[in-house]
Formats: sequence, structure tokens, C-alpha cells
Amino acid sequence: CDLALDSTDPAYISALEAQITELKKSADQSCSSGSADTAATPPADSSGEAKQPSLEDRVAALEKDKEGALRPFWKDGLRLESPDGQFKLKLGGRLFMDFVWFDQDETLKQALGDEQDGGQIRMGRIDLSGTMYEDVYYRLEYELAGNNGPNGFTDTYIGYTGIPGVSSVQVGHFKEPFSLEEITSDLYTSFMERALPVSIAPARNLGIMASGAWLGEPKHERLFAQAGLFRETDNWPSANDSDETRGWSFTARAAGLPWYADKGRYLLHLGASYSRRDIDGATVNPYRFQPRPETALSLFRYLNSEGCAGFRLQDARAEDADQYGLEAAVVLGPVSAQAEYLLADVNSTFAGDLRFDGWYAFLSWFLTGENRSYSHKDGTFGRLIPRQNFSWGKGWGAWEVLARYSTLDLDAGIVRGGSQDNLTLGLNWYWNPSTRLMLNYTYADVRHDLYEGNMGIVQTRLQVDF
Repeated sequence: CDLALDSTDPAYISALEAQITELKKSADQSCSSGSADTAATPPADSSGEAKQPSLEDRVAALEKDKEGALRPFWKDGLRLESPDGQFKLKLGGRLFMDFVWFDQDETLKQALGDEQDGGQIRMGRIDLSGTMYEDVYYRLEYELAGNNGPNGFTDTYIGYTGIPGVSSVQVGHFKEPFSLEEITSDLYTSFMERALPVSIAPARNLGIMASGAWLGEPKHERLFAQAGLFRETDNWPSANDSDETRGWSFTARAAGLPWYADKGRYLLHLGASYSRRDIDGATVNPYRFQPRPETALSLFRYLNSEGCAGFRLQDARAEDADQYGLEAAVVLGPVSAQAEYLLADVNSTFAGDLRFDGWYAFLSWFLTGENRSYSHKDGTFGRLIPRQNFSWGKGWGAWEVLARYSTLDLDAGIVRGGSQDNLTLGLNWYWNPSTRLMLNYTYADVRHDLYEGNMGIVQTRLQVDF
């Protein structure tokens, strides 16, 4: 039997197990028949060759070899794990295929241009994550699609979980802990794109962050907090991230579950976020707000704090900012609601104090009876598990209908970024825990000093992750 295989190969592990079973049977048969020559190693022959190992020694050697192999299995992705659980590895990825159709009025077309119907690979990411020696964890995620930024690393960090009193401390490039909607993974957000005011929240930057979860049994905690110090690098790390004009920020978030029942089928979530940002008139990566109209395929930014020369946030020369966020969510079985208010209070050299704010609220109803899944690791929402997976003639997966209202105001002092109200209706079809089909319709009402108008947006997404 040829065992010249990689120790992580399932075929190698199966071969070892088969040999161990055969050798044990052989040893048992030999012992029961009274054969003594299998109970000990034979002496060396006249040529001086070494003694052959006994069957017991061979079995022990094979079992020891098996102990070092990583066991492969599937759980929301391909995973490998050592028998003692100290080493774990997960190969994951995601693919989002988006299509969109626009219906602009003539005012917006003449002011900014004609939106183009079409499609794109919204996300195409591969990531590698795991733990080493039980306490050290890591993640390396790379964006391959590059339609909303360059190809490059997104979440890339190393962490440690062995410090008493905190869940983890991690260092690297990842999202700052601000806003329930922002730090909930794109895999689990209820709508195709985050609401307008979430553009106030900081995104990924380079930093160090401590996280904790308390009050409750492990994996069922009810109080969560994260706090970190970050260097402004934007979502995509680059060669000039060490530029001296890039500011520092302190960001923290706390959230809790005042009410939690029936394993999360009923709950009340409350939270708050704060970020202090040292801007100092940065020009390499200026402090600004430029949201898309809740679709990644829009060619234009109808709200833009940097859109009109002389009336930009950059012209006001932002020195520092305090950002605040309040969040709430309730789950009542298949029905749930979520809302947030976000505010940026900016201190500028030439325009004094400037305030930009917005809020959103949405309702969700699972027609098939499921409920939103809660993550006790960081106080966010997680993967939806359908009661039945979709399979033709066997099950229809999970169905969810949604409605959301969002508003954002980027007019403050000399800065004329405009304001916008959106109403979005959604339908989600979850085929299984890793695949869903999404359909969103958004009616957008845009108001700007230079133009006013509205448009309809229909978009759909087929999404898979592993």
C-alpha cells in the first residue's frame, strides 16, 4: 500500500485508518491462536540486519502519524483542523453578481448625465483565516473584482485571544467599530447596499483594536464593546499609507441585549458608537462624504461634499471631527426592525462647526417563519439558516420581504453637498445558508442647490459564499 501522500490528504488519512484496522485484526488473531512469533520482534539474522518491529509497534507508529494530520471538513466553507483543535484553517470566498436598471428624470440626466443599465461582479473575494496554538488568529482577504476600488487586500489582520478580561486584541487592516449596519458583513446585510447615512461611518483603516463580550454563557454573551486606535488608510491599503498628512482616530462601540429569549428568536439590541478623528486639513486622503445612491453601479454621486469648488468640505479645511452613532434593533420571531442615527460634527478652519447627519429604519418579515440570526461575538447580525434548503420539488428555501427609509443631509454652512431621501423595497430568497437571490427597488428624491430630481432603481443580485 503506497502511503506517499500529503498528511493533510483525506486519502492518506483513510489509508492510515484502514491499515490500523487491518493490523489490529491481525494482532488479535495472532494472539488468539497462541502464535508467539508476532508478540515480539524477531532476532537479527546472521547478516546483521535489524529486527523487524512488532505489529503493536507498527500500529502505534501509524496512530501517532495520524495524530498530526489535519482533518478536512465542510462548515460554511472548506476547513482543516488538528485533532487537538489547536490549529484551524478555513479557505473561504464570496461572489456577488449584480444587475441594475435606472429610471432618471430629465433634470438629473441634464445635471449629471445618463445612468447606464448593466451588470458587474460586485464582489469577488478569496480569504484565508484560522487559528494557531489556540490563542493566535489571523485573516487574509483579497478582492479580485475591483469594480468599486482597486484589486487588493481588504480585511488583513492578526489577533490574540489569551488576554484575561477581553475577547481579543487584533492588529491590521479592518473596519473600525462604528455602526451596526457598517460592521455587519456584506454577506448578511438585509439589503443589497447599506443605507445612505452609513456613509458617515468610517470604514477600513490600519489599526489596533480590543474587543470584549460579557454577561452570559460563552457564545451567548449580552454585552459587547470594541475600541481601537487607527491610522487613516482608507478601504484599500497603498504605498503612501505612511504619509504624514494622514490623521489618527480613536473609535469605539458598545452594544447590548436588554432582552434576549428563545435562543435569539426574540431580542432587543441597543448600541452606540463614537469616533474622534484628527484630520488637520489632510489632502492625500481628505475627510469627505460621497455616497452612491444605494447602488454600487451608479456612475454618479448625487450627494457629494466635494462636488462644488469653493463650497467643499476640503475648502472649509476640516481640522477634526466627532462622529456619533445610535443603533437599535428588535427581533420578534419572523418580524424584525432596525434603525440608526449617525452624526458628524466637524470643526473647520474657515467655516467653523459643520454638522452632517442622517438616519434610516427598516422592517423585515420572513414569510417562511425564520428569524434573523444574532452574532454574540461582536453584537451584529449573522448568517440566515433556512428551515428548508431550496431543492426543486423538495423545499423552497427562505423568503424575506423588506422596506427601508433612509435620509442624509450634506448641506452645512458653506459646504453644499445636497440632501437625499430614499425609499427601498426588497425581496430576498435564501436558497441555502450560502446562497441567496436579492431584488431591490429604490425611489430616490435628490435635492441640491444646482439640481433637484428623482429616479427609480431596480437591482438584483445572485450571491454565494463559502
